[in-house]
Amino acid sequence: MIPEAELVRGEFLIRQLDMPPSIGLTKKSLLRWVALSLGLISKNESRDKGFLVLDALFYFLFTKKTNPTTLDIQGRIKEKNKLEMSEKLIRYHLNRLIETNIIKRKGLKYSVNPAPSSEKRDSLKESFEYWFAKELNKQVVEVSNALEKMQKSYEKK
Repeated sequence: MIPEAELVRGEFLIRQLDMPPSIGLTKKSLLRWVALSLGLISKNESRDKGFLVLDALFYFLFTKKTNPTTLDIQGRIKEKNKLEMSEKLIRYHLNRLIETNIIKRKGLKYSVNPAPSSEKRDSLKESFEYWFAKELNKQVVEVSNALEKMQKSYEKK
């Protein structure tokens, strides 16, 4: 392992995907597209557990207008899909979404992490645009500075 590996604070991944009109025809297609584009699943994903967690979370946030707990999500998955899922696995998938900064956990409840200037406090779109741009812009500055220093170090020879 290279010494600088311990400096990694996190990662963010955005995949460039085509968005044909057919994707917008169903919630399920949109959910899969978003999960794939945000790097929450791999392009060869065959399991649907992550989708079930996201579907249950969004059901509570946007249909029921409540902030769910892991147990709420677990209950919804069992009720809707007749499937037992461990709290640990549910938290794993929720933590992957939290890493994107668009969802946050406060205590035991999950909610949208709103953009500070957003009037619509539950807007995933505004949350994503703000938090992703903030992290991306900060990293672009860091990488730009490092590239400049690196080039200068080679030019001195």
